[in-house]
Amino acid sequence: MKLAIISDIHANLPALRVCLDRIDAENVDKIVCLGDFVGYGPYPNECCDLLRERGIDSVLGNHDGAITGDVSLKIFREPNHSLLKWTGKKITDVNRKYLESFELTMSNEVWLAAHSSPIDPERWTYLDSALTCREVLKTVKQDFVLVGHTHRPAVIAEKLGTFKVRPGQRYVINPGSVGQSRDHDTRASFGILDTQNRSYENIRLDYSVQKVLDRYSSIGFTKNQGKQMLGV
Repeated sequence: MKLAIISDIHANLPALRVCLDRIDAENVDKIVCLGDFVGYGPYPNECCDLLRERGIDSVLGNHDGAITGDVSLKIFREPNHSLLKWTGKKITDVNRKYLESFELTMSNEVWLAAHSSPIDPERWTYLDSALTCREVLKTVKQDFVLVGHTHRPAVIAEKLGTFKVRPGQRYVINPGSVGQSRDHDTRASFGILDTQNRSYENIRLDYSVQKVLDRYSSIGFTKNQGKQMLGV
């Protein structure tokens, strides 16, 4: 199966659109989302509408949980705290129910998906080291563990010295963030995983950062706040 893996969209519509356009050209069998449709970004309903209408399966992210009531707003810092309060007021009933439908994990016999660590996922633990990734691989049966949350693309094999997906090993894969990358590359990031041929490609795409910054101004946030939340 050829999977497109997206994560951490964070209400960034221009970034999401360029990623979906590229995914459509890749002729994938399925799109899997690893959560955080909202938070940080100024297009919450537009992003939810687009993903919901396409029937894309997703797990719950911690920012999504802030809107559904599963996660306390108190843990989020400014200006994202205010942005999430604004999102909670603006989100439509149909999109709120869409976010409420997400589980913390989803899986089949080949892959296991979660926003953060799939071990106690409600704790929102970052899988941000090879050691923690390999500890997770010891506890699950699937060949691929798909996670987001760090906003940094990564491929971690169960054995040392392997840096690409290939037959005979198991992996933690993080596709990076569609809407707010944190690896000093502001382009949108997602991944294409072929579970049959055992190949993986991380894809980076340019999008209109200025359009997103202009949108922040139109909803009452300053340019500097917008840059802070967008990570540019």
